[in-house]
Amino acid sequence: MPKRKITELTRTDIVDALLLDKEQPFHGKLDMIPFLKRVWPLESMPSEDSRFENAEGDIWQHTVNNFDYDEPELLYKRLRITEVPDKQFVRFLETCLAPVVARDPKRIEELAAMFNGYLKNDGFVAQPSGQVSGRTIYKVVSLNGAGIGEAYEVVLSFAGENRDYVEHVADLLKLNDVSVFYDNFEEVTLWGKNLTEHLHKVYSSSARYCVMFISKYYAEKVWPTHERRSAFEKAIESKEEYILPARFDDTEIPGLHKHIVYIDLQKKTPEDLAKLIMQKLGRPMQVPFSNKGHI
Repeated sequence: MPKRKITELTRTDIVDALLLDKEQPFHGKLDMIPFLKRVWPLESMPSEDSRFENAEGDIWQHTVNNFDYDEPELLYKRLRITEVPDKQFVRFLETCLAPVVARDPKRIEELAAMFNGYLKNDGFVAQPSGQVSGRTIYKVVSLNGAGIGEAYEVVLSFAGENRDYVEHVADLLKLNDVSVFYDNFEEVTLWGKNLTEHLHKVYSSSARYCVMFISKYYAEKVWPTHERRSAFEKAIESKEEYILPARFDDTEIPGLHKHIVYIDLQKKTPEDLAKLIMQKLGRPMQVPFSNKGHI
């Protein structure tokens, strides 16, 4: 197991500070389970209660239905927050800071300052990385500017001929506070990079899910081929689903197992697909296309 860079002491200090705030829960304006599903894959985690199929069921039973897990027991004993990989602990912090969770900008600033008081001891900082609907988004990075683990929740792999559809999906994910890799959003990041090396890193190691937009064009193009080969590397190593195929047609893709369930895009609008991606991430859509003038 890789050595954790954010120490148990730092994690405990941060979590204790969150739990000591009796006026505002760590999950903010979200209910407990929707918050946790942004950080932990509860549906694929085992249950510790034989009545339920997975962790989502037993945590709901003991935190929502019966209230017999208090928050310290939930985070420390059930979810082992001091032991999870750095990238998962960072996702927890970034979720606490998300505008949909901590709605008040002042509250977000206060939380970021508190986190940073402890994170600096390990060489990390929570800093603004952009805005969604006028609200600041925070990312936890090392003090030299490097990110930790997964840089994106979702990366999109597609051929240029399908850009119109994909761009609508990307726009909606961004509006809904999803960290998404879409090339038109990355102009500054890509500037000066060795594109072959950078895209390999993005698609092979930096995301939670890769949505693969399959078409006859996708099978033929050089860059999509490079992206999918990189994505296959991670899919082979991952114990959870990583590649989420979405098909414009029935073109066969070398290396993609024929039994992997896909979404038929001939039957889905961009908004339909974005909703499915949001559900896969464990949260509902907050901002629909209709509010932004898209289809």
